[in-house]
Amino acid sequence: MMPSTQSQFIAGLGGWLIKVIHRLGLFTLFSGDALRRVAYDRPRVRHISHQMVAIGIDSLPIANLTAFFIGMVMVLNTGYQLAMFGLKQWSAGITAIALAREMVPVFTAIVVGAKVAASIAAELGTMRVTEQIDAMEVAGVNPVSHLVVPRMVATFLMLPVITVYSLFIGFAGGVVVGHFALHIAPRAFYESALTWLTLSDVYTGVVKTFAFALIISLVGCFNGFHAQGGAAGVGRATTNAVVSSLAAILVSNYILSTWFLHLLNQL
Repeated sequence: MMPSTQSQFIAGLGGWLIKVIHRLGLFTLFSGDALRRVAYDRPRVRHISHQMVAIGIDSLPIANLTAFFIGMVMVLNTGYQLAMFGLKQWSAGITAIALAREMVPVFTAIVVGAKVAASIAAELGTMRVTEQIDAMEVAGVNPVSHLVVPRMVATFLMLPVITVYSLFIGFAGGVVVGHFALHIAPRAFYESALTWLTLSDVYTGVVKTFAFALIISLVGCFNGFHAQGGAAGVGRATTNAVVSSLAAILVSNYILSTWFLHLLNQL
């Protein structure tokens, strides 16, 4: 007969796995319903435009600040290391590829995703615990079409735009550090970056952001819709939305990066 501590551990682990599988099932059903309504419902242009401002325009300052300092740090570190071999000018090309493929898309998704997922989860969670969503259902208004779809579409449209804009900001940060810290002329920095960087590098990073946008919006809306327990429940939903979206972004980025590298090698 097993000791009680082992039995309790196995029972606790089993209970946790059941909860995780149940929640994944709920998320899959929720995502399928939301994607179906995106495809078939009539677009709510006014609601979408409002969310595009809240999700996109309001997120530009933090996204640009992050990209600017990422570009600076990348050039600073790679430049000093390559200077030992007399190749500091290569830091421009290495930084440009890293920014386009990985650094800017991922970090932009992380900082924007944390803000957006938390905002969506808090807003929808408050509507859930105050029974506003229940009231919409009683009145015959589908809450997924009215609340989820505009946020999904707005995030899907705005995150790639923010990423492309942040890419230029990050490159500008690299130019600044390259000029003042490594004494690389801006024109030489620019020409070196163009020599290394290809359109496929840019496409790779931008395409990832569409997947990140779906993750951010779906995770935020799902946690908000399933909030319960008053103000404390809204807090838990917001925390879960941020943690889950960031973890999903990192996992999906590895999968997408592996797939894109395999695709590029095949071509």
